[in-house]
Amino acid sequence: MKLFAINETEWIAALTEDDALEHEGFERNEVKSIEEIPESEWDAEIFVCLSEEFEDKNEPKVIKKTVRELIQPAIESGIATKLLTEMD
Repeated sequence: MKLFAINETEWIAALTEDDALEHEGFERNEVKSIEEIPESEWDAEIFVCLSEEFEDKNEPKVIKKTVRELIQPAIESGIATKLLTEMD
């Protein structure tokens, strides 16, 4: 499994770039950029808000997780998965 940043904001775990694009319903000509995030960066901690927390609360709880922790379910299932959308 690899991790791709599409248009710098959508992080998709997929086997290939094409799988990541297909998962999000993008045609290649619609994409400004697609970049693989190397596995060497997966142990970096990032601040995330889980989608269920975001939907349920006015002020969602922000937590720290590693990229590896986020991608692990996709690795185990082998199914392309949207991990996160960067938001301001």
